[in-house]
Amino acid sequence: MNTSPLDEQALTQADLPRIHAALFAQLITSHAHNAMILLGRYPDPETDQARNPDPEAAKVYVDQLEMLEAKTRGNLGADEMDLLSRMLRVTRSALAGAIDTAGGQS
Repeated sequence: MNTSPLDEQALTQADLPRIHAALFAQLITSHAHNAMILLGRYPDPETDQARNPDPEAAKVYVDQLEMLEAKTRGNLGADEMDLLSRMLRVTRSALAGAIDTAGGQS
């Protein structure tokens, strides 16, 4: 999952739809990356250590990705829809795994 900053230099000559597409991709990957950090799948950028999973906090990001999918339905290009679908698949799967694991730790 790439959450690198936008290439501002490359976008200086871009048209508005291309800029919006880049910003949309950055938003989607950022939300997915944050969910994965909260699920302990990626190291926390501040500590470089995996966090204890917090499925409730991660679910907020997954819910927001689901909302974006619903609100943008029919308005995304194929690449944007593919990115959003892939990020939802990955984060939903990780969230389900964290919930299953937390449920078994009683």
